[in-house]
Amino acid sequence: MVEKTEYKIYTERECKEEPYRKKVQLFGYVVGENAPVVLICPGGAYKFISDFNEGEPFAREFNKRGINAFVLFYSVGYNARYPRPVKDVARSMQFIKANAERLCVDGNNISLMGSSAGGHLCAFFSSQCERYETEYCGKEYSLTPKTLMLCYPLITMGEKTHKVSRRNFLGLFPGKTEINASSVEKLANGSFPPTFVWACEDDGTVDYNNSVMLCDALRKNGVPHEFKLFKTGGHGIGLAKHRRYFLTAALNSTKSIFNVYFPLNCIFKWRNKCGKITIMRI
Repeated sequence: MVEKTEYKIYTERECKEEPYRKKVQLFGYVVGENAPVVLICPGGAYKFISDFNEGEPFAREFNKRGINAFVLFYSVGYNARYPRPVKDVARSMQFIKANAERLCVDGNNISLMGSSAGGHLCAFFSSQCERYETEYCGKEYSLTPKTLMLCYPLITMGEKTHKVSRRNFLGLFPGKTEINASSVEKLANGSFPPTFVWACEDDGTVDYNNSVMLCDALRKNGVPHEFKLFKTGGHGIGLAKHRRYFLTAALNSTKSIFNVYFPLNCIFKWRNKCGKITIMRI
């Protein structure tokens, strides 16, 4: 089993300037071999980090397929107000890229994976990553993810949002401008990375129409993506182990970015379809 290692992404000086940064943690599950990287942001309503089902299990599964994984414990709770969690994602990508040679990972092949509120964070970051491409360790790195993988994600901060997540990210009474500026379906454009999304119709926490809204925006902007919608499964199921409909799942990109098999509740086959939405109900 690959050793779990914690990395400090903020310097002592940065932590003194912004004390909340002391609580941000990046855990690496590094197989090396200059293999691709997945940066994982678990869910938790921007209130906590749901690592037990949406963090380490995913990382371990990627490792089995020879892929490096990092799990980000981004700013949550009282520290979750925008833009802190977004900056945590940016710094994590900068850290991985700057240390790619030392870690023996492919710093030019980093994908993002997020579940629930972590899905919102990854998708939101992907919509404006260029804004965070500041100098780090004497160099400016491109922060555009290679691909984006979203598990039952929160997307909108509007009517169909998850209210607890919105409150933690935007505050108790966000204005219309703030809501629109944080709703990914309104921000996605042609530079959005190729995206794989899955959700369940019976999700009682985050309305699956969040995923529909995102994919509709991606289709309109010609972004390669695929959407799998399952009839049952609920929310927060992670790898969906120990369920009666447990099957092997595959995430495949036509550009051979990944060839990863995940034990989920059904078979996924990710192929770039030039912006076409594919919905499979099971």
